Amino acid sequence: MKSITRREFIKKSLGVASGLACSQLLPFYTTSQGGVLSPQSEVALVKGSKITQITDKALELLGGIGKVVKPGAKVFIKPNYIAGGFMGHDPVRSGEIPHPEVVAAVARQCVKAGAKQVIVGEWYERPLKIEFGGEKNKHGAQIKKLIDKINKKFGNKVSLVDLRKYTESFMYVPSSTSLQWLAIPNLVAEADTVISVAVLKTHHRPISVTFGMKNFVGIMPSILYGEPRMKLHDAGINQVILDIVKGIKPKLTVISGVYGMEGEGVVLSFGGKPVDVASRIGGAVVIAGFDPVATDSTATRLITKDWRPQPKDNNLGVPWYIKHLRMAYEQGLGQIHSSCIKIKGENLEDLAMSWLMPKKNVYPELPNYI
Repeated sequence: MKSITRREFIKKSLGVASGLACSQLLPFYTTSQGGVLSPQSEVALVKGSKITQITDKALELLGGIGKVVKPGAKVFIKPNYIAGGFMGHDPVRSGEIPHPEVVAAVARQCVKAGAKQVIVGEWYERPLKIEFGGEKNKHGAQIKKLIDKINKKFGNKVSLVDLRKYTESFMYVPSSTSLQWLAIPNLVAEADTVISVAVLKTHHRPISVTFGMKNFVGIMPSILYGEPRMKLHDAGINQVILDIVKGIKPKLTVISGVYGMEGEGVVLSFGGKPVDVASRIGGAVVIAGFDPVATDSTATRLITKDWRPQPKDNNLGVPWYIKHLRMAYEQGLGQIHSSCIKIKGENLEDLAMSWLMPKKNVYPELPNYI
């Protein structure tokens, strides 16, 4: 039997105690993936200047993308690109969309893990010329050029798809709202692995921040829910977000923190203010995790350092007052309790910022039972 030092014994004992404490905090024990919710979730937070490198590092800290992408898998990657560049500007530097190198790095890692097919997809509400983040042959070409390089090296395994044009059918998943059912495009529903690639952004009313889970509203068909999907908002957008997550079961969330947007996000035309993250903390960041709630909660904590009020329990913090995050925790989709989220890589407190709230914000959103 291998002997351990006193320090190692204490460390292991604390880890066990933390796990037990976290398990007692969980409202439910099953996840949207149908498995047992781990008492402690891991989220990677990496800072640096080389975007592809820090994205790869974040995935490596989680144990590699191979944990969720198996050989022969069909992968659907949902980037938050739906509103990017609508006014003809560069949507990357405006902070409206995730950096194309982050999206491409995730796609590349999927291919290297043996994925058979990788679809980078979005449902575009309008017949625009700015698919995937910019005008044709201008800003939008950034992601296409990177995808072309991947395909040249590994074979044509990655494609950019407008779901509006290529959806053949829908899978209907239950909704706990008046809608009762939600239509999921077949290319998303048929994927073995669904991944969200979002960007650091605050959001206009009725949601204070928008990250990995909110990103999936962008797959929903405007032909059924209107433009801009007002039927989803009218039914109760916070619960709709969670019902989508429960239905599609995302296995990985990656959040791009190269550029972002504060204030009246999610686009410049709403009054959002671009943020060059490196100018605030000395480098870009990438956040990644398999637990969608823990990952979104970590991104929230990163940009809301001075948001007040906060709960008496400091381990809940700002995510507790953001309705869809609190509801996700209460419905067993993942962790928001900071003591139950293990940050791998950077120290979150060292990088925490306080971005401008939306002027017409709904924060703090108190639970009905308080």
